Parts: sequence; structure tokens; C-alpha cells
Amino acid sequence: MRHPTARASFGRVSVGVHGRVMMSVAEGPFDAELMTATKRAIALAGKRLPVDRRFADLLEIRANLKMEADALAALRASIDSFTRHGIVAISTVFLVPRGIAGIERLPALMDIWRRSRPVRRADTFESAWALVNADLIAAGLPAQEPPARP
Repeated sequence: MRHPTARASFGRVSVGVHGRVMMSVAEGPFDAELMTATKRAIALAGKRLPVDRRFADLLEIRANLKMEADALAALRASIDSFTRHGIVAISTVFLVPRGIAGIERLPALMDIWRRSRPVRRADTFESAWALVNADLIAAGLPAQEPPARP
């Protein structure tokens, strides 16, 4: 009789649109299945973007940035796919607190986005939102009020 192998618990990702900002909140660890689900969530959120498709991207990573190698490959393929389909932010700001588990992966993650847009990092929500608004204004778009935070 075979016993099911216990599978490690993986994280979660939520994606939403707040005005001209696509906001993703991610908590690892990450595997390929989670990256596939994230691709679907981004595609659905993309339907709520402004008609002109000009938006900024804010990606908040909470608590854990551990990622399996196949997840990194799936993520790269997803971002490349969105780029081919014209869903490309004017910039991406990573909101990543210092010292989270797996932070050594952050440069590789940022490089995936950097191939299609400017990428920056912030340590706090306030500084991340300020960077997002600076990028929107530089692109001739209106600044956005930040969403309420829990």
C-alpha cells in the first residue's frame, strides 16, 4: 500500500487593480503550481486595467521569498507571456522588507521584470507607493491615492 507523500505547504498570491496600479501581494514559499495560478490572477486583473493599458505595478512580498527552481522558470515564462500580449507596466516596485526568508532570491526576481520595464525596491508601503506615484507622474499619468491597509 502506498502512502501519500506529505506535500509542503506553499504560499499564496492575490492580485488586484487600484486605479492605475496593479497590486500583488505574495507570500511564499512558491512552487510552479502557485505561479500558474498567479498568471491566471494577473490575466483576470488585467481586464480591470485602464483602457489605455498604462499602469504601474506594485508587488509586495510578505514573510517569505523561498522559491523552487521550477517556480522561477514558470514565473519567467508568465512575465514573458504578458509582455508579448502588451500587459506591461510602466514600472514595477517591489515592496520587500529586509531580512525575510529567501531574500537572496530577490535580485533574480527583479531581473525577470527588469527585461521589460524599470524596477525598483522599497522597504515600506509608504515609500513603495511614493515610487509608484513618481513613476506615474513621470509617465504623464495622475498620481493615485493609496488603498486602505489592514
